[in-house]
Amino acid sequence: MLDRPWRTARPGAVLVLDGIFLHRDELRDLWDLSVFLDVPVEISVARMSARDGSSPDPEHPCLARYIEGQRLYFQACRPWERADMVIDNRDWRHPVVVTGP
Repeated sequence: MLDRPWRTARPGAVLVLDGIFLHRDELRDLWDLSVFLDVPVEISVARMSARDGSSPDPEHPCLARYIEGQRLYFQACRPWERADMVIDNRDWRHPVVVTGP
């Protein structure tokens, strides 16, 4: 919910944020450490379909906004270059660290 009041974490707390588009220019300097999970669009769409019942076809018109948004984000931000760590997450049971600290 976006209308909840601000809360402050205790000193030393670790906050983990999950989301898309987190390596945008206006956000990239907010993170002490960032991880980019690299997954081909076909796999991410199939996972989304299994999770929420959307079409598993990346070419389906209902996914045009998502696919185009991802394309623009990747083109503008190249999150795999901005992240401190890149993980190949094609097989979520066996992630592979590609780059990282």
